[in-house]
Amino acid sequence: MTSSLLQTYNQYPLTITKGAGSYIWDATGKKYLDFYGGHAVCLIGHCPKPVVEAIKEQSEKLIFYSNVFATEPSQILAQKLKETLLPHDYKAYFTNSGSEANEAAIKIARKHTGRNQIISFQNSWHGRSISTLSVTGFKKQHSFSPNLLEHTHFAEFGSVESVKKFMNKETAAVILEPIQSIGGINKAKQRFYTELAEICKQNGTLLIFDEVQTGIGRTGDWWFCQTVGVTPDIITTAKGLASGLPISVVLIEESISFNVKKGDHATTFGGGPVVCAAAKATLDVITQEKDQADEKFQQISKNLLALPQVKKVKGKGMLIGIEIGIEANLVVDKCRELGLIIGTSAQKNTVRLMPPITISKEEITEFAKIFSQALTAL
Repeated sequence: MTSSLLQTYNQYPLTITKGAGSYIWDATGKKYLDFYGGHAVCLIGHCPKPVVEAIKEQSEKLIFYSNVFATEPSQILAQKLKETLLPHDYKAYFTNSGSEANEAAIKIARKHTGRNQIISFQNSWHGRSISTLSVTGFKKQHSFSPNLLEHTHFAEFGSVESVKKFMNKETAAVILEPIQSIGGINKAKQRFYTELAEICKQNGTLLIFDEVQTGIGRTGDWWFCQTVGVTPDIITTAKGLASGLPISVVLIEESISFNVKKGDHATTFGGGPVVCAAAKATLDVITQEKDQADEKFQQISKNLLALPQVKKVKGKGMLIGIEIGIEANLVVDKCRELGLIIGTSAQKNTVRLMPPITISKEEITEFAKIFSQALTAL
């Protein structure tokens, strides 16, 4: 049957009907180990019981009301997120997707500074709305973006000197993925992050950490900025925050938040009761699991580096890139045939893994076995 859906992705030839823990099933009943998590969304696995129960309980009380009234779940979630960043003070603004969160962050930075220019980085990804496309570092994404050259500069990721070339009195913000995911799981050296923060401070430029994928426990700490000892002015996140329900958050340093006035920005669906209840339950699980992310990364790396086809393992926690001597799309297809879901990246020889932080040692062993079989078969 011809689909009535607008085709925006090159979809794989299967229909997913069920998910549980680290596994999904297709319409034929075939089971797959999922190390991709629907673009890094299923941070604590598919249909986690605490989240399912929280959704059920809240949906029987109040499914939705807009932000013209306060609702308890959004207030509780905002407080829990604030606590993850102590001793620093942040205010939370809830919206629906990573693109919307980054869009709001850019808007807030421009209002706060009275400036227009943004510095982003080559091979970065910040969303598909007009403003977020304009700071996404892939040229093929720029055909929709107005005034791109006028308002945006793309520095070399990891190079402070490259940033300095573009920094001036009109620079409102620097925005970066602290680990570039789609770009190929690119992580800079420690000093890059600390020196970047200092340059921004010296120039009155806001620093925006796009932690849509690195945030809320995926890389071990609550936030990757904590790993590198940096306190951004604005942090955005989305993806795994509510285990698959659409929610994102902009976390704004408190002194900057005072410059956002009523009517400056808003959204109807952001921070609805059900999604906030799901996010609160998700954070409760992450609290118990996140400290194991680095140990699991080491276990996965050890298994992978024992394979002759693997050249390098990159990333941190459960955000992993594997450089191989084979085109990544071929490996992804072969793994899917064998019952394993993984992803590609903008680097044709880099495979991406974004498994749940709740994966077991047995599931890691299963992954390594299937991945090795796939490489051997190609």
